[in-house]
This record gives sequence, C-alpha cells and structure tokens, in this order.
Amino acid sequence: MPKEGIPTQQKSVDIASLIQEACTAVACSSPECHKDEIEHLMQHVLERVELEDFADTPVNNRGYRRKVLYAHPSGFFSVLQLEWQPGAETPVHGHNAWGCVGVISGEIGCETFKRCDVSEDGVASTGAIQAGRGAIATVNPDPEGIHRLFNPTDRVATTLHIYGMDLSDKPCAINVPYGTPAHQSAAS
Repeated sequence: MPKEGIPTQQKSVDIASLIQEACTAVACSSPECHKDEIEHLMQHVLERVELEDFADTPVNNRGYRRKVLYAHPSGFFSVLQLEWQPGAETPVHGHNAWGCVGVISGEIGCETFKRCDVSEDGVASTGAIQAGRGAIATVNPDPEGIHRLFNPTDRVATTLHIYGMDLSDKPCAINVPYGTPAHQSAAS
C-alpha cells in the first residue's frame, strides 16, 4: 500500500492496449456516442501512452509527419500519430468525421475559424490557443470545427489523433480543405 503523500507510479500504456480499449468502447456504444467514449478513454490514458518511433516516415512539405497506426476493420475509427517540427502547420480545414486529438509531447497551437462569405479564403479566424502535454480536444464534422494546427515552438511536438472513419488507404481523406487553392492541394 502506498504511503500517504507519495504518488504511485502509473503504468505506461502501449498503443496496442489503447487501440484495444478503443475497440471495446465503440463496440459497447452507439455511433453517436463514439466521440465521447474515445474522449473519455483518452482522458484516462493519454499521459501514459507510449507511441512508436516513426522516424522512417518522411516529413511533408508543411513540416509534419503522419502515420496511420490502426484502422478499425468496420471503419468505426482510425488512430494516427503526428510529429510536428518547429514551425509546422496544417492548412485550414474541417473534417469528414468526428475527431479527438491529444498532445503527447511538446506544444501545439490551434487556430479556429468560421465560414465567412466576404473573406477571400471563405473563412475568418475566431481565435487561437496553445496546448501542452496532456491536452485533449474534440472536433465535430464539417462545417463545425474549422481549424488549423501548428507548432509555435522551437521543439518537436507529438500528437495522437483518433478520427471516426477508416483512413487506412488515404490518411488525408479526413480533411475538408478551406481557403486558397494552395491550401486545398496541401490538404490532400
């Protein structure tokens, strides 16, 4: 029994265990509850998750690398790991399904947008936040949740993404691009 005032060390969670728990969570809930179930799961395990090294995955021209770790055989969800180099950023985008994102290490910025017909890009910024290790955010399908992610620091950051669709063949299929044609081509 631990002594009072001395924190117990929690076991780390490997990605296979997290995936198994996610499979159980979606199997035991209705599809409209999947995002909430995954968010709840991530709240309990995110700070203890151990991710795979994926240095063999190339960094894209926007400064980040993405790897699909798992896609549910029935298409209920996919798990992705992203690594963000300093200054990396996504194009402005929405999503084709719900999503849950957790910061494993470093810090990530998120700028949110709303649709705006008078803007050249079709969107207008509604603000930005910066989140560190252990932070979790969820997003609903487009047109809600238009955003861009970026690494505002001089250190590498790592995030874990779970999206409510099969991304095994095309990891970028989750994205609904906004903005200029350059943004749109970069989102694919």
